[in-house]
Amino acid sequence: MSQKRWRDTPEWAWEQALIDAYDDYRWHEVLDPLTAAVRRWEAGELDHVDLARAAGRIRKQMSPIDYVFSQKREMLVRMIEFDEEWSGPWIAAHPRPETPAMG
Repeated sequence: MSQKRWRDTPEWAWEQALIDAYDDYRWHEVLDPLTAAVRRWEAGELDHVDLARAAGRIRKQMSPIDYVFSQKREMLVRMIEFDEEWSGPWIAAHPRPETPAMG
């Protein structure tokens, strides 16, 4: 199937929704603690050294995310599905569309 035709399928749309939701989940997983640290810093509960340490931890966590999302689409979808703790509930709530039988 041509690239353009594939993009017009329910399967492609489902994969894209899966990718987008997982991307959002992973970034929240990494950035929400930084957001909390910034709020604590603004409230005077953390000093700038503690905030810098929190930012350093975030930088380390970004490499795995970059690696996952740099994969080709087919591999990316499989890697997301392999994260069953996240993908299981998401797929249960958003079932994969049925592919019509070829033949």
